[in-house]
Amino acid sequence: MDSYYLTLVLYAFLIYWLIVLVLNRKGILQRYNIDAFGPILMIRTTKGQKLLERLAKGELRERFWRTYANIGTVLVLVAMIYMFVLVVVFSNYVMVTVQPEPMELHEPRNWLLIPGLNEFIPLCAWIGFVVALLVHELSHAVLSTVEKIKVKSMGLLVAVVPIGAFVEPDSEQLFGEKEKGKKMREENKLEPEPDKEAGEGKKKKIATARERTRILSAGVTSNFFVALITFALFFSILFAVQPVSDRMLLVYDVVNGSTAYNAGMTSEMFVTGINGVKVTNASIERMNKAIEGKERLIFNVLDKNGEEREIVVEAGYESEGVRVIGIMDGFPADKAGMKAGMSIIKIDDVPIADYRDFSAFMNRTTSGQEVAVQTRAGNFSVTLTEIPHSNKGFLGVTIAINNPLGMVVVESQFSHVYLDYLRSIPSSLHTLRGWQMLMAMPILPLPFGFSTFNPLLSQLYEPVGAASFFGSNIFFIADVLFWTGWINLLVGLFNCLPAIPLDGGYIFREMLNPVLGIGIKDEGKKEKISRAITTIIAIFIASSIVFMLIGPSLLQFIST
Repeated sequence: MDSYYLTLVLYAFLIYWLIVLVLNRKGILQRYNIDAFGPILMIRTTKGQKLLERLAKGELRERFWRTYANIGTVLVLVAMIYMFVLVVVFSNYVMVTVQPEPMELHEPRNWLLIPGLNEFIPLCAWIGFVVALLVHELSHAVLSTVEKIKVKSMGLLVAVVPIGAFVEPDSEQLFGEKEKGKKMREENKLEPEPDKEAGEGKKKKIATARERTRILSAGVTSNFFVALITFALFFSILFAVQPVSDRMLLVYDVVNGSTAYNAGMTSEMFVTGINGVKVTNASIERMNKAIEGKERLIFNVLDKNGEEREIVVEAGYESEGVRVIGIMDGFPADKAGMKAGMSIIKIDDVPIADYRDFSAFMNRTTSGQEVAVQTRAGNFSVTLTEIPHSNKGFLGVTIAINNPLGMVVVESQFSHVYLDYLRSIPSSLHTLRGWQMLMAMPILPLPFGFSTFNPLLSQLYEPVGAASFFGSNIFFIADVLFWTGWINLLVGLFNCLPAIPLDGGYIFREMLNPVLGIGIKDEGKKEKISRAITTIIAIFIASSIVFMLIGPSLLQFIST
């Protein structure tokens, strides 16, 4: 989003906030059962009680929902451990040892699951966002009704657009009597407050620990269930499409300052033609021959917006050497002082004209061998390290395969290979790495990630069989299904973190109480220790999330 549109959005938000302030002061919002907390509106409604009763009442329904929530509690416990290790242990370890460079992912707006604001999440994901909110809170309400806990109201949190949903069960019934009320009754030796709805003289229903856990687990369970269904449908659609073209060239990366970069080539473009000749039998060698010795090149490309256009590259590209587009931290090239953007023209006085020369030379080296690397920017003495599971020497650089233009290009049958890769993801979900790849798909570049078919990838595939009935709309359906599944998965996992006020925090405290009860009999002391432990863990989690957000910039500043 450029500065112009960002400014418009900011002005629109300020105008909205001003309107909210005026309406709130005049008491207009309160008439419609709406509370304002700054720019955030809490819109309550008591409607929907009949729907809850229809979903929850009846012996079979109650048995189903309790079984559903019991299974969900086990899933929440597994996800809680996974997320705690991922957020607190693994993320801090990576930050300290790897010290990643600051990038777009670390911008605060990209940590919010709000389509349009988060640059990795497209607008079509709004459907998934709304579904995630509704099923999460509706499930809490249904289980509250099943366990005879009164639902006072339901509603939405709105800041121009919906940013959350909520259910307000009777807190005294769900979590027990209020501390203040309990203390007053003990001091005055009063009986517990009767439940008016239950009838005079009857005590208000208080949820047991097991009932509370079921109610709290229900929202996350439903998010996981929706994610399972929508992902299953998404991956089914992948088997109902096929590539339009067998072969093509994908621009994976472009070196800053290179000829291709200056001409306007960017990553995730597809080269469809060179100098008027269509790329029908794509290979890097053919591409290099096409550009060899030419003073002016015209590339036909398919850009990220799915639009076909021409990019003209004038003379001025290098005719020898290989361009270094990346240096791996801590490896020989980095230790020797080499930098990204340099062009290697000789190694041990052996001319390096292209990637084939570089690859052939490195295949003859061994670990520990010292080589003299000659670049256009200077000479370097480098002691090679070992490639894992091999004795060959390793320099620790990433090379632009299409050196003359400064591009990294993925060749041949991309559309087939990429589709096979996407189809294989479900079979990898029996490992933690498979789940991590699924979670990271929207932020990974092609050919490893996935964001949407539209507008770019929909140009590469077409529906077949029964899916052809939907025409090009099948790709929009696939996009909505993917993002509905992904957002529900992330919302569910995040809510599993053992930090209050998240569901996982309350569930963790419910599970902690019986463990503490083994050695602590005093209820008051046990409650204080339980709250202290959950608070400390919540602080650790919050600190880890903040460190993930600002850590790269902070560590870079400290090292500088």
